Amino acid sequence: MTSYSAEALSRAVAAVCPDIRLRIEEGVVSDEHHLWWELSCCILSSQVPYPLAMAAADAIDARGFLHKTEGNQEDLAERLFEVLSTPLDVEGKKRSYRFPKAKAGHLASTWAAVAGTGGSLKALISRDVNDVRAWLVAHACGIGPKQASMFLRNCGVTYDLAILDRHVLNYMSAQGIYSGAQTSISGLSQYGRHEQRLRDHAREMDCPVGLLDWAIWIVMRVANRKQEAVLV
Repeated sequence: MTSYSAEALSRAVAAVCPDIRLRIEEGVVSDEHHLWWELSCCILSSQVPYPLAMAAADAIDARGFLHKTEGNQEDLAERLFEVLSTPLDVEGKKRSYRFPKAKAGHLASTWAAVAGTGGSLKALISRDVNDVRAWLVAHACGIGPKQASMFLRNCGVTYDLAILDRHVLNYMSAQGIYSGAQTSISGLSQYGRHEQRLRDHAREMDCPVGLLDWAIWIVMRVANRKQEAVLV
């Protein structure tokens, strides 16, 4: 938790929000190839540094897995495991992915769930965003409300869903709109209640909640780093 005041944090977040708006690309990502890359990153980034998750998603994508795959879930899981077990190039260094077997299984299971609908990710994201998020949480292995919300935001589908990570929850605690001890919220119903509180806060700041949480993430990381530097 940062020692900065609620007012100072909200001022900093308000200052960052316009820059976040400028960074958004117009339109929804609808290419099946890119959609699977985004969803892979969200699944692979749980408890893993995001650059490593991106490198893993790149390696899977380079082999045409997920968006081109035909066959069965078990074969796909084996092929994914082989990719994730191979050291990856991450920012000029070789890194090993932390959970190759588990995440290979999660990705293969998610692929099978999407294939089982008789459709595609492109068809899936055309539905109501709340229904899509609920479907992902229920059927995409390794995906919780936070990861599902991140996928939909990163694809440009919606900016009305929040990514409630530990930085955002700490900010909410500082603002007095979250009093829980949890640093992550897994249940969709509970997640929705806390998301609505942040959405109300976002409305007061005249910023879509899906962009506000991005600004919060930036501000809180900087604030925490500055505080750690002072303590050293």
